[in-house]
Amino acid sequence: KNYYISQQEWLNLWRDVTGIPEITQVHVQKVKANNNKELYEMAKYSGKDSDYLSNQKVFDVYYKSLKGKQILVYSGLFKEARKLLKNGDLDYLREVDPTEYIYQIFYIWKQKEYLASELYDLTEQEKREINHQMIDEIEEEQ
Repeated sequence: KNYYISQQEWLNLWRDVTGIPEITQVHVQKVKANNNKELYEMAKYSGKDSDYLSNQKVFDVYYKSLKGKQILVYSGLFKEARKLLKNGDLDYLREVDPTEYIYQIFYIWKQKEYLASELYDLTEQEKREINHQMIDEIEEEQ
């Protein structure tokens, strides 16, 4: 297969993904196969399975570079949905926690079990801040 992309095509692609049509230059060069530093740097960016399954050497570089890392890239419809979620436009789909919290309890781990060590009544201010909030999923890093 011919994987060559002309400089003009790169420029048009870059303008498209950035949304900045005023960009006039883009610099692209081949990564040298014997330069592991460059290969590891490239592996940090999002790739498709067709990218890293092309041969064993490429796969090994991706594997070593990304091992232990959690990388998630939103694209297409997921990118738009994430934006709506972050803007609060989808809050109407979230569930409100019906639990009425009135105590704050501190636990300690002792002899293979948790034991309640302190119990406090929540202040009215704390109750307003805590109760009737939306049930959130695991918060994502910014």
